[in-house]
Amino acid sequence: MFDLIPFEDMDKILLEFKRVLKKGRKLILVNMTEGERFGSRIYDYIYSISPKIMGGCRGVKLEERLTKHNFNVKKREYFQQMLFPSEVILAYNDI
Repeated sequence: MFDLIPFEDMDKILLEFKRVLKKGRKLILVNMTEGERFGSRIYDYIYSISPKIMGGCRGVKLEERLTKHNFNVKKREYFQQMLFPSEVILAYNDI
C-alpha cells in the first residue's frame, strides 16, 4: 500500500523491510504504479486534481527505491486492468 504512504516515509519502511528480512529472502510488493500504457495516466490526472477522489492513492514506482536500499530486484511486472495501473515486484535481500 505504498500508494497511500507519504513519499518521505517510504525509505524508512524499506529500511525496516531490509532489517527484518533475512539475507537471501524474497520481498514481493504489489501496489498502484504510474501509468505506462494508453489511458492509464487518467488516474495520475485525477489525483492531481483531487487526491480525495482517489482515496489518497497515487501511483508510485518502487524499483529504483528498492535498488537504492540494496535490494536485488529480480522482476517487475506491470499490469493494467480497466486502465488501473499496478506493479508486482520480486526483490531479494542480498545484503
